[in-house]
Amino acid sequence: MAETDWFDKPVENSRELILKEAFKLFLQKNVEKVTVPELERVTKLQRGAIFYHFKDKSAIFEEVIERYFFSSLNIFYPVNPDNICSLKLYWELKNEHIDKIQNWFKQEGVSVDPYTAFFHAAEQVRLYFPHFKERIVKMINASRTYWCQVAPKDVSLLKSKTNSFIFWGE
Repeated sequence: MAETDWFDKPVENSRELILKEAFKLFLQKNVEKVTVPELERVTKLQRGAIFYHFKDKSAIFEEVIERYFFSSLNIFYPVNPDNICSLKLYWELKNEHIDKIQNWFKQEGVSVDPYTAFFHAAEQVRLYFPHFKERIVKMINASRTYWCQVAPKDVSLLKSKTNSFIFWGE
């Protein structure tokens, strides 16, 4: 998966601003409750500028999901384990990722925690996108694959008799 640093990415144009602000609204509210006047207010753009870039609100929602939901702003986004030699280090890397998401939410003024926002958004996306289940399962499977790649590298777990059930089912 291509990694974009959404955490420090500056907004470069009005289209990106619309998407970013819409994403933040969709994290906090049902799609139906996000209104164009509200989007005008948070972007400080007029309706004409918004609809210059997008056909309608559903087009905004679709692009928001493509751009943000399947990005590193998702709590289940796989963290690449390259050069990681233990579960402890990988766990720390995953926690750093979650901390970045929490800090981004705080910095952007998103009033819900990332876990609540993610599950709320996932429910909304599931209703509107037929291929959502396959995409999210693919993301979660990639994350699981990474965990499985790191686990055998952890020598302390491999040598521990009490934790051997993790790998061998004992």
